[in-house]
Amino acid sequence: MTQPQAVADDAAQAAKRGPGRPRHADTEDRAYRAVLDLFGQRGWAGVSLDAVASHAGIGKSSIYLRWKDKHALLLDAVRHLEVGHVNPAPDLGIRDYLIAHARGRAELMLGPHGPMIANVVSAAVANPAEFAEIRDESITHEVLALVARVDRAIADGELPPSTSTAQLVDAIEGTVYFHFLMARAGAPREELAAGLEEYVTSLVDLVLRGLGA
Repeated sequence: MTQPQAVADDAAQAAKRGPGRPRHADTEDRAYRAVLDLFGQRGWAGVSLDAVASHAGIGKSSIYLRWKDKHALLLDAVRHLEVGHVNPAPDLGIRDYLIAHARGRAELMLGPHGPMIANVVSAAVANPAEFAEIRDESITHEVLALVARVDRAIADGELPPSTSTAQLVDAIEGTVYFHFLMARAGAPREELAAGLEEYVTSLVDLVLRGLGA
């Protein structure tokens, strides 16, 4: 069935139902969850608007009338996910800030959207132009907040003036990503979650000792 036919058929069904409350008042939330799940499970090639509609249990017309393609839907879904994220309080000391940041990133990667984050990273490497916006929404915003806090810590004397912001951020982000996401296949999620606090705290302390802070 073609896209126009699918939309027309769903619209006809809606007309038969008559006016009133939509079949699903939470259509957007369901579509967001579905596209994030599918992208995490199947990768970019396994995502389509039809597949999202089927996975979410909503009419195809509800999808096609809202989003022009799967890229637009995934971008909105990632933005919606980011709205619920809260960066650590900027007035925390740098050690506590780094621990809170690493904890939040680890919890995200151990959560249901961890596979999606991994696929965003790999897709952004393979198709940088197509995934630039999605990468920025899912990765860059939180990292920019971390960069700003580290820069301020250097300016305020919390960290030595010789500190490289880029290397410090790489050390935190890269280690958390590898330990909680890439190495996840070799350790049960429950085991990683149980050791999360100890791991991120020791990681931050190791990095700060290396800086002489």
